[in-house]
Amino acid sequence: MSDAPRAPAWLSRPDAPRRFVATACSAAGLDAVQAALQAEFAGLTGGEAWRSGATACNLEVDCDAPRAWASLRRLRERLDAADVYLQPCDELGKKLLICDMDMTIVDAETLDEVAASLGLGEKIAAITKRAMYGEIDFRAALRERIAMLAGQPERVFHDIVGKLELNPGAEALLAGARAAGVHTILVSGGFAQVADAVALRLGFDEVYCNHLEIDGGKLTGRVPEPIVDADFKRRLLHERAQAHGLPLAACCAIGDGANDLPMVSSAGLGIAYHGKPVLRDATPCRIDHTGLDSALHFMGIDLP
Repeated sequence: MSDAPRAPAWLSRPDAPRRFVATACSAAGLDAVQAALQAEFAGLTGGEAWRSGATACNLEVDCDAPRAWASLRRLRERLDAADVYLQPCDELGKKLLICDMDMTIVDAETLDEVAASLGLGEKIAAITKRAMYGEIDFRAALRERIAMLAGQPERVFHDIVGKLELNPGAEALLAGARAAGVHTILVSGGFAQVADAVALRLGFDEVYCNHLEIDGGKLTGRVPEPIVDADFKRRLLHERAQAHGLPLAACCAIGDGANDLPMVSSAGLGIAYHGKPVLRDATPCRIDHTGLDSALHFMGIDLP
């Protein structure tokens, strides 16, 4: 797999020198990380390196965009246990954060967890995997999986909520965003019985998700429109940014799979969190080694 083949938007802008900030996040200590940043930009005009919290190191430097892009690729090769990104300093300070839920905020595909509890795990998980890797249409895959659950009690979705594990850094991400005044949105192709509980637990400002058709406390096997798919997520980002008077450049989107690609690509800062290849290859900024709270540093939110 090539290293971030899709270049960031700032690479297409004029080559005149700009002030960039390199940010590297690592859970294994920052001394080597800071030394690598300083070595990469030795001889260029810039500020001193500084640390943000216990896991991030930053270095400002004046250079043109092609030089910054080349440096990012080299740093990723050298710092194979750290997450690194470079961006113009004037693009820091995001004001809206929109996050996928399954395998992004929570460490599970929640529909797969429900299926497993009913003895249908392998069959439904195989369909989920193909959808998340972009091999089949998400809407068709969702309808197929829910049809297989027709007649099951609604409570099976409520039952898994208490068993879900948050991904590392999820609570810190939302707490940091809230403290910085960032508007937060959870958007999920999963269902309200789970997404509403996760949004409430973490304090998201808004939540958008799919809904199950229920009759007499049991699933009918149908999913009412509108279905939260890739295009819904993209449109939601545009609509909520506009509603808050924000340009897309002021927004950050985080996801992990093919269903998140249009949303992540549209945001000023799109982050692939432990992304599937289809998303990881299309996203210049990614978190592969550290927790979700690294997104705060890439957004330009410094921690004490």
